[in-house]
Amino acid sequence: MSEAEKAPLKENLGTRRIPKLRMADFPNADPIVRQGLLEQPRSERAVDIMLVNPPTPDGGLWIRTQHRVGRRTRENMVWPQVSLAQMAALLDPVYKVKVVDANAEQLGWPEFTRLIEVYQPRYYMTQVTAPTLENDMYGCFLAKARGAKTIAFGTHVTPIPRETLRSYPSLDFALVGEPDLTIRDLLDHLEGKIDQRSPEIQNLFDKHDPQAGPQVPGPHVPCNARSHRSRTRRATI
Repeated sequence: MSEAEKAPLKENLGTRRIPKLRMADFPNADPIVRQGLLEQPRSERAVDIMLVNPPTPDGGLWIRTQHRVGRRTRENMVWPQVSLAQMAALLDPVYKVKVVDANAEQLGWPEFTRLIEVYQPRYYMTQVTAPTLENDMYGCFLAKARGAKTIAFGTHVTPIPRETLRSYPSLDFALVGEPDLTIRDLLDHLEGKIDQRSPEIQNLFDKHDPQAGPQVPGPHVPCNARSHRSRTRRATI
């Protein structure tokens, strides 16, 4: 065979034997990253839980509250976050709390993200409404990426908690119905602080639902959607 005939063989590598290659062994840095998040030093300003009314979709004034579906305010009024203040009162002083009303303070997502990084919440609890759902869930994404467990309450998650959890993996817990006692009950169970309830707080629980207790999740419930339930207050987990 002449050199001219051999030349195409040099260019066509498919005519050669394919050498055996070892299987790819991709590095797994997940444990290192997770450990770094767990061991990240917490500043003096770090809190146990951040209760938030997140930034609005367009920077305007919106109404988000436990009893109102989200919409832009026609009166150009800042809707007071009574529900966040009431939950903060039920959690203090056992838990260190930070309340952020990004709507009232007209915070955008960059400023809001910096607040999450400053206060390093172990739990992030947010208002959620159907018209602002994807916008509101962005806050859960930001908080979870920084090591927080995320909790939502409001007019959207109350009727459809499990499907919301399925659609948004960055959401860890959905509180169904009135969130005030539920969030205290949830944190007390997760943190093992049931015995630190004051007589006043325990009295609220006893009078509200004497038969309150955990509900065992069924096999149909997704991995991030278990239920901790009482007759009138419930947390879908």
